[in-house]
Amino acid sequence: MLIDNLANLNRSTRTTVFSALIIIVAIAMYDWIVAPHVTCLSASQQYESVVNKAVEKNTAITREVETKTKKLDELYHQLAESRSAFFTPDRAEAFFSDLQTIAEGTGCTVNALKLVGNKQSPRDKRKPEDASGITANSATLTVSGRYNSIFALVEKLQNQAKKVWLDSFEMKVVDLSSGRLECSMTITIYTI
Repeated sequence: MLIDNLANLNRSTRTTVFSALIIIVAIAMYDWIVAPHVTCLSASQQYESVVNKAVEKNTAITREVETKTKKLDELYHQLAESRSAFFTPDRAEAFFSDLQTIAEGTGCTVNALKLVGNKQSPRDKRKPEDASGITANSATLTVSGRYNSIFALVEKLQNQAKKVWLDSFEMKVVDLSSGRLECSMTITIYTI
């Protein structure tokens, strides 16, 4: 029946029907064969650009990690150096115990030695759970002796392996004829 209807059509109509049929088959073949390949090629091109961006981002992150690792190593080194300036509690106790011996070793006479209570450093005014653990330990030392002896004592205190701070320093003449001076100083060390 369809073929009979086609046979009865004039030549231009038959040409139009066959042309339409060929166009429909061509579009169907394009959708079934060509379009999936074009979509796949387009996706692979996009995948390549995404992979290239990911590689670039990975390279940048790797450089940043290397830079931060070097900075962290430097900070660890600085921390180790700064820790070497602090006393341990045991070494602080030994230092204050030896303070009279150090003073007498330089030719000074110790008039008074008073330990001042431990006080937190200004950085430790925070909450206890995030405190740095650094405490200041102080002593007030009063000695008498000649200028050279007092100078030798100060020099010996400053040349300790750990840092020793002289917070206050006051000198007065005791005997002008003998050149005896009295010196009162506050010595502070930090423990960690």
